[in-house]
Amino acid sequence: MEENSPLALTISTPAPTSPKRNKSPSSGASTPRSLAGSSEQRHDSWRTSEQSHDWNTAATNGGGTSSLQHISIPPGHARPELGLTTDVRVLQQQVAALQTKLDAANANIVMWERCMQQLFGCLFLSPDMNEMYKSECMSTVREALLAQEQITDVHYVECSFPSVPSEAPRIKLQYWHSLDESEWQVKWSPSWSVKVSMEGLQYVQLKLIIRIFDLKMSGRLRMKLSADMSTITLSFVQLPRVRLKTECSGSWGSVPLPIQAVLDSIIVQEFHRWLTETMVLPNEMVLKPSTFQPKGITDEDVEKARRAVALAREYSEHR
Repeated sequence: MEENSPLALTISTPAPTSPKRNKSPSSGASTPRSLAGSSEQRHDSWRTSEQSHDWNTAATNGGGTSSLQHISIPPGHARPELGLTTDVRVLQQQVAALQTKLDAANANIVMWERCMQQLFGCLFLSPDMNEMYKSECMSTVREALLAQEQITDVHYVECSFPSVPSEAPRIKLQYWHSLDESEWQVKWSPSWSVKVSMEGLQYVQLKLIIRIFDLKMSGRLRMKLSADMSTITLSFVQLPRVRLKTECSGSWGSVPLPIQAVLDSIIVQEFHRWLTETMVLPNEMVLKPSTFQPKGITDEDVEKARRAVALAREYSEHR
């Protein structure tokens, strides 16, 4: 064999348990292992052994998921599925626990919103409060209509403001600090209506009856309640959305469209003006429900006190 042949660098002393060499199918002579081939096989075996050692060390080092994060995965090899499965299971358990807490918190919020909705109905839509709203509405509508040159007289303004518990505003809590500071998203659509009888002049003399109904209002309401609820302050953060309908009829038949359009515009604009000047920040409406006001001393109370004093004196004299 020539010295410059690549087969000169062969392993001269094979291991005792070395398998038999394969014969070349063409020449039938045995092919010895080259030094380069043997080095590559040893290198692959070392890499496999080192990888197995790294994985075993990480798995036994506390058994946690944090150890798996420091494993250097060799190219061409997949990450161990055991660590991924553990990570996913832990995350699923955490998400389930957080969802349970969120559902419980939402249930508590809904419960308090229902409580406040009933309180709204008792405080703001009681028969006594509705009578106050009627008085305010009648004077506002009368003044707004008489300010128009087409309207010559307003005969009456009739308000129907029933106090129906099921028509209490639907509210959702937006912000809560205390009774003295909270904000609510309010949607309200009561079965209230207003009927107005008037006379006007639009080319001809008209006698009109206008009906206002189907009020719908929604907006963000800021509320302040005193500790004893004797004083309630209400204000909208911005002008709420308002929708209402009107119907006009004349004593002589259908109303001409121009005057009906004018009346619709007057009523809507006046309602917006009243809200802006009365309840939109920085303006506030202050209510004092009669139910929560301190009761004054009546003549009957004085008479009861006198009888009690007389009875006490009589009792002390006979002892």
